[in-house]
Amino acid sequence: MVNEEMRSQIERCVEGKSAHLIDLVVRGTKGRSVLEVFIDAEEGVTSDLCSSLSHELGTMIDRAGWFTSSYRLEVSSPGTGRPLRFPWQYRKHVGRRLHVKIRTAEGLAEKTGKLSSVGQNGIVLEAASGGASDEIPFEALEQALVETPW
Repeated sequence: MVNEEMRSQIERCVEGKSAHLIDLVVRGTKGRSVLEVFIDAEEGVTSDLCSSLSHELGTMIDRAGWFTSSYRLEVSSPGTGRPLRFPWQYRKHVGRRLHVKIRTAEGLAEKTGKLSSVGQNGIVLEAASGGASDEIPFEALEQALVETPW
């Protein structure tokens, strides 16, 4: 149900608040739709940012008439359960443990370790066992999840 016009206008609104649109999901049933807008910002996502965006987006969505019946709008950060998608997101997580899936010539490989640095072309992941660090180019990263310390 998300079309390019909707995505583009929502993305412009989010960027106007110095944030980035990470994902846009419509779920639910007709008449009980939920529009989830996941945002991130280099300075972090605050409840004030989510509230302000929710108000602006709600007004914009209503004017555009994208939903013909009632809907619920949820604006939030992607949380630790969502994969990192953009190189700038990695910089926010230097020092944290990541679980990554990497495309190799043999298929997918998985590694876990501490993100020690982020460069222009990729990341450096310290091995969990204290072994050698791995330099992983962004184009080889299939998925990267921040591990929670609990």
